Amino acid sequence: MALYLDTETTGLHASGGDAIVEIAIVDERGVALINTLVNPNRTIPWHASNVHGISDSMVRGMPDLNDLLPQIRKVISGQQLVIYNAPFDVSFFPNRLREASSVECAMRNFASAIGGKSRKLGVAAAHVGHVWTGEAHRALADTLACKSVWNWLEAKKSKLKGHSSKSNILQHEIITCRFCLKKLRIPSGKKLEVTCPLCQGSFLYPS
Repeated sequence: MALYLDTETTGLHASGGDAIVEIAIVDERGVALINTLVNPNRTIPWHASNVHGISDSMVRGMPDLNDLLPQIRKVISGQQLVIYNAPFDVSFFPNRLREASSVECAMRNFASAIGGKSRKLGVAAAHVGHVWTGEAHRALADTLACKSVWNWLEAKKSKLKGHSSKSNILQHEIITCRFCLKKLRIPSGKKLEVTCPLCQGSFLYPS
């Protein structure tokens, strides 16, 4: 069962000192396993607050990432973790979420599925018909949107796999050797000279 994670941050560059201000992790049912504001131990720039609406006063007194890491590691341990723009989010964690069995990027998979460049989460969510239950650019709401995108991708993959299997079946047919009556599997839709591996008899099919 997949888990879904999203973060809000003070900016775009973990290597430059930006930090997480909110994190959410939900399960396949959409139940929040973690959903909390995070003290970044630095000032939140105005341009970041304008995006997610999280201010310094909101994170004052909240746990910082080091406080939350044991709980995060326990929740994701051995689980498939799905994130929209995974390289961005994992860069804010000191161990890059290695406790998860795998980290999947829903943004990359969505771009691959529909073709072209990567799209923002809002565009992907609209494409798959996601119904928002909270404000975009807040961790919980974005995590649920990511889940909708991933569920759509998995359904699309299953449909394509089923179509491929059906096509493979239709590409062959079973006929009977005209000499020894052995059942033979041959490509369908073509006129062939068939040689029976048992009796070595040859004949045209269809005649």
